[in-house]
Amino acid sequence: MRILLIILLLCVFSLSAQEYSTAKAALLSAAIPGGGELYSGQYSKAGVFLAVELATWISYFRLDQETQWAIKSYKQYANSRAGVPQDSPEDYYQLIQDYFSSDSYNDNVYLFARNIYLSANSPYYDEENYELYLANNLIPPEEAWHWQTTGNWMKYRDIRAHKQDLEIYTKFTFAAAFLNRIISVIDTFISVRKLNREHRYLGKVSIEPDWNKKGMKLSYEYKF
Repeated sequence: MRILLIILLLCVFSLSAQEYSTAKAALLSAAIPGGGELYSGQYSKAGVFLAVELATWISYFRLDQETQWAIKSYKQYANSRAGVPQDSPEDYYQLIQDYFSSDSYNDNVYLFARNIYLSANSPYYDEENYELYLANNLIPPEEAWHWQTTGNWMKYRDIRAHKQDLEIYTKFTFAAAFLNRIISVIDTFISVRKLNREHRYLGKVSIEPDWNKKGMKLSYEYKF
């Protein structure tokens, strides 16, 4: 009976003297917010950090899906209202957002080219470069667009603006996930150091059977 009591006391002593690694806790929190808190037994804090992480990633996937819907929506709208092919490059969709029609865009190209290459006072006067600039920048007839009404144009701009807002919100979720990790790392580093001070590490006692001598072997370990 006395031997059992000694074994029980030694086991309790070993558990109460456990020391946590601040480096390990910080790495766990960096990998998964709340991981360091779980490691050090701070389950309530771990639950908060993990819940924030889960909510962040749910928001990310939802916003990403809504962004794809918005992209598909403005491409379909541009095709049906302005005759824009749906496989057009992104810079073209930006161009039709900025100009009501390809004619108004081409007018600006002509005006700019004349001022730069055909103006008598321009240091860049060059008729050949004028023609070259027009060839590289004018919208050809097969790529022309016209919004028909200002309402159509404004609605397209609104859809594009909504898509851009969704992209910004999606980036915010990355920032939130990063911030959650930073806070978890700092929290677990401070908390683990505090726990180790409150429960000073006095060494580790272990007991195992010694079959040769038909008894128990007691060992003590201390890390410097």
